[in-house]
Amino acid sequence: MQQGQQIAEMGDTDSNRTMLHFEVRYMGRSTDPARYLLPR
Repeated sequence: MQQGQQIAEMGDTDSNRTMLHFEVRYMGRSTDPARYLLPR
């Protein structure tokens, strides 16, 4: 992955708002994204 690379698209479902779902995956398995995000 490179800086500036697109990693997601916003989707529109039958909901009344646009939402984003993302996962962090390592070797094909879902991992806890909190490990990779900056603390608040």
